[in-house]
Amino acid sequence: MSGKELGQELKELVSSLQDQGILDELFDQMKAVQNEQNPCFVANLITTFLGDAENVIGQLGTYLSAQDVNYPEVATLALKLKGSSSSVGGCRMALACSELRDVSDVNDHEGCIIVLDLVNQEFLVLRENLNHIVQMERAIHENEVKKRNM
Repeated sequence: MSGKELGQELKELVSSLQDQGILDELFDQMKAVQNEQNPCFVANLITTFLGDAENVIGQLGTYLSAQDVNYPEVATLALKLKGSSSSVGGCRMALACSELRDVSDVNDHEGCIIVLDLVNQEFLVLRENLNHIVQMERAIHENEVKKRNM
C-alpha cells in the first residue's frame, strides 16, 4: 500500500475512533505537532503513554488490594492517568479515570474496584487502537524514507 493510501486509511481510522468516542480532538492536536523534523513523534508518544499507563494501572491494582488503602495516592494516580490519556486523545479512558478519582475521594473501596475495572477495559480498547495507529504511522514513515531514497 502506498504512503498516500496509508495516510488516507489512517485518517479514516482516527475519524472512526472519534465517532465512537474513543479518541477526541486532542489526538488531532497531538498529531499536528508531528513534522518532518520529528516524523515519529506520535508513535513515540503513544508508545510511552502505553507503557506508563500499564504501570499506573498495575500500581492502582496494588494499592486497592492493600489492607489499608491509601485513597489519596489512588486519587493522585487516577489524576495522572487521566492527564496522560487525555494527552493522546483517549477521552473515554480519561472519563473513566475521573470516575476513579471521584470514588477514591470518598474512600469507596467497592466503587474503586468497579471503576478500576472500567479503566482497565477502556485502556485495553485504547491500547489496541493506538497500537494500530502506531503501526500505520511507522509504515507511512518507512514509505516516505523509501520514496526519498529512490
